[in-house]
This record gives sequence, structure tokens and C-alpha cells, in this order.
Amino acid sequence: MSENSTLEQRIQRLEDVESIKKLQAIYGHHVDKGWNGKEVDFEVLPALFTEDATWVCEAMGVNVKGINNIVDMLKELTAGGELSMHSFTNPIIDINGNTATGKYLLWVGVKNGGVANLVYQSEDVEYQRTSEGWKITAIHLHFAQLLNS
Repeated sequence: MSENSTLEQRIQRLEDVESIKKLQAIYGHHVDKGWNGKEVDFEVLPALFTEDATWVCEAMGVNVKGINNIVDMLKELTAGGELSMHSFTNPIIDINGNTATGKYLLWVGVKNGGVANLVYQSEDVEYQRTSEGWKITAIHLHFAQLLNS
């Protein structure tokens, strides 16, 4: 944002950044499960993505396009898992009109088959402003370290 930005433009940018942070937290919340009766909420996920969104993680062998395929992939990944908890940190969000990018560091605690793991990753996310608000258009997940219990 330039020094010549109006107060309204600066406020809009702050509102956009906060909306994107909330969207990312809502995504994490709805793919978490395993405590206090919490389950993954697959019904909410389509509202968070654009129809043609992509979700890619080379380390996991995942490269899917389209919200229905993303939901199906997440169902498969979380099936049988006992616990998952996402913590997005260090957000770097850049707004460019009706698109934006976000870079996050990400801790994911998982438990499957009685084995607990902590995964340290980075995530690059692309967003699009729609008539319904900001939505995720692409997630690119990059593994850094897997810590086993």
C-alpha cells in the first residue's frame, strides 16, 4: 500500500487481512477433530473455497482440483484418525485488489492408531474476494519436519 492511500483504503486493507485470518482459522477449526466430541465438519468446507480451488502437497502425493474433490480427499485423509489440530502462525498476508496470498507456518498435531505425531509445515494460500466474501482458491502445503512420539 502506498503512502498516498486514503484512510478508507487503509481501513479496507486491514479489514481484508482480518477477514482472511479468520477464514484460515475457520478452515483449521473445521478440519480438526478428536477432543470434546469434535469431528471434522465436511458440510462447512465448501463455503470456504471457490468451486475450482486446488489443494496440493507433494510430500503427501496430493494434487486435487475442485471443491468436491478437496472435500473427498480430506474425508479420505482424516478417516480413521483419532485427532488432528491445526495451528497457523506467522501470517504474512498480501492483498492485491480482489486477490490475496497468505504464507503461514503450521503445526499439526495428529494421532492415528494410537501413535501421536507433530508435523511442522509451511502453507502458501491464495484467496479470491467474492460476492460472499473472501474464499480460498489454492492451498500449497510444504512439509518441513515430522516429529514422532
